[in-house]
Amino acid sequence: MILNDNEVINNLLNKDLKIIQRPDFFNFSLDSLLISDFVSLTRGTKKITDLGTGNGVIPLFLSQRTNAKITAFEIQEVSATLANKNIAINSLENQISIIHDDMNNWKDHLLNGSQDVVITNPPFFKYHGNENQLNDLDQLTYARHEITINLDSLIEVSSKLLKDRGYFAMVHRPDRLIDIIETMKKYNLSPKRLQFCHSKINKSAKILLIEGIKNGNTFLEILPPLITHDQNGSYSQEVLNLFENKNARA
Repeated sequence: MILNDNEVINNLLNKDLKIIQRPDFFNFSLDSLLISDFVSLTRGTKKITDLGTGNGVIPLFLSQRTNAKITAFEIQEVSATLANKNIAINSLENQISIIHDDMNNWKDHLLNGSQDVVITNPPFFKYHGNENQLNDLDQLTYARHEITINLDSLIEVSSKLLKDRGYFAMVHRPDRLIDIIETMKKYNLSPKRLQFCHSKINKSAKILLIEGIKNGNTFLEILPPLITHDQNGSYSQEVLNLFENKNARA
């Protein structure tokens, strides 16, 4: 495999995986690990779609938990190329497929109601037309701001892809919670599990993890908060446990 001058290979935590990244593109964060561990996977999970995969880190993490086929959408060409390299360097071509396309074009690639699970780590920030709020690099803008897709479209696509009783899982910001729940209900995704993640025990939540079921019953479980760091700034034991390769497959 040929790497460009600005590409580097790193070990992906302690999971017997490697990842190729570029410093000028959005690199994987703890968010991706947390949502990959949070999402429900069962023996009946055969098909998973990741919307907005970036360099393919969520499919890599999921491959440690399941043998299900994973399809991942990525609109940016460089990120899609990196994702394909990451699939190849980990010899996961038979399990993971990267689609370089806008997720709004899902009908060109997948059937309606064909997926058991849809997972996403989407852009968090609304774009109001103020260019001052955008990043200098276009690729980072697309990763962080709702430019190519907004929350409503993302959840609508997810609902259409899911089979009845399929699972939807997303990591997002707590200040968008009301929008998220209202939009999920709009597209028949019943919120089922919610967990707030705090950087420290005395800090406000920084992110949330939410899971819903298509056409599910009305019942929402609020899980205990996840604290990602101790008072010294080191990762908490709960997070350190996620770093280990447990090889537990659904």
